[in-house]
Amino acid sequence: MAKHAFNHLVLLIGTNPLPNYVVADYLLAENSKLETIWLICSESGDHQAGTREQADRLETLLRERWGGGSPAIRFPLEKIPLSNVSLASSIQNDVGRNLVDRLKSGDSVHLNYTGGTKSMSTHVYWILKTLEHVETRFSYLDARNFELVSDEEGVIERDLRRKISLSFHEMIRLHGFERKNKPSDFMFEDCMEIFQELIETESLNLLYGPAGYDRNLFLKEKGGLAQRIQDLTQSNWELLQLFSPNKTFHKIIQKAPEPYRIFDQNGCFNDTTEKRKFKASVKFLDGEWLEHHVLNALKPLCDDNGVKHDHNWVIKKPEWPVNLDFELDVVLINGYQLTGISVTTETKKYLCKSKGFEIIHRTRQIGGDEAKAVLATRMNKNDRDDVQRDLEYHTGGTTGNILVLGEKDLKSGPLVEKIRRFVLSE
Repeated sequence: MAKHAFNHLVLLIGTNPLPNYVVADYLLAENSKLETIWLICSESGDHQAGTREQADRLETLLRERWGGGSPAIRFPLEKIPLSNVSLASSIQNDVGRNLVDRLKSGDSVHLNYTGGTKSMSTHVYWILKTLEHVETRFSYLDARNFELVSDEEGVIERDLRRKISLSFHEMIRLHGFERKNKPSDFMFEDCMEIFQELIETESLNLLYGPAGYDRNLFLKEKGGLAQRIQDLTQSNWELLQLFSPNKTFHKIIQKAPEPYRIFDQNGCFNDTTEKRKFKASVKFLDGEWLEHHVLNALKPLCDDNGVKHDHNWVIKKPEWPVNLDFELDVVLINGYQLTGISVTTETKKYLCKSKGFEIIHRTRQIGGDEAKAVLATRMNKNDRDDVQRDLEYHTGGTTGNILVLGEKDLKSGPLVEKIRRFVLSE
């Protein structure tokens, strides 16, 4: 049987459906003889988590890309639920009744056993392996090398990132997330020139030194940044009335559009700034500038290498309680490999490390084990190296999937080169 000449594709659905999508999308493009895709998932029960929802979301995306998007249009896909993924006889019964008994003599079956539990892959593999009336082949998706590997023929396709591409919206939908915020206009582009100069001349301390930006001035009564002037604590209100920004801080503020200037040209606090504009200004000064610096520096690299990029995605699952949403500052997608970037203007190791754990966890939630994470900070070199080692150690000793940047790495040259090697590594 030629490597793509089969009419049945069997996929095992686990908690991460991304590998299944990659395999199905590739083989639908390569194999015109494919008649049916079988999704073997687990039923929800007392002792096992169900993966029917993952199978449903996978079907939706495949239907949109290959079936016209309409349920009325026939799409060659069927789902087989397993009542007990830990019991061999139960798996054999479910797969035998719903799949094997429906195969005809002369059919050819390709099982990709990347997903699902170990017991699912083991028992489904041997059920199909022992069939005599159909021809069978087996493969897995190598997450480290992004290769589709056949048990019989070796590597079928190298670096599937060059073949399979998803948008970030498609990727989060595949995992049951949805976006909670809307893209908004960026009003502070003129200010970025000053931040660029401060970074390149290693002078960010001028902004964060005496009479510079201090987030403690803009905190509300119960913590977190104030959303409007009226949310400020009484003590902060009084401090801001007396506060006079230093030369660097004042220069940045005066580069903002006039309605967004929270200090006037004389350096006096503008307590008439309307809520929406005050919130946007404080958010920008508190660290959004670093998000845009990273994004602006990486755009040419991404465009030249076909890497999709976006920023400021607040996402959550519909069933999650209120206030459990989370934000990804910058996202890069190399084919189907996600890199999430978290930025912070913090310099303290323990705070940066906490942000590092968060971005590693979130990118794996969405992009699987092959996802990568970047943490951009203002730490010095020694602290940066310590946090890099700690994050690698405490996340399983995985090297190559987390990159920590310090303040000197934020210069455009080092930033682009480090991200290039990290994201585009073969």
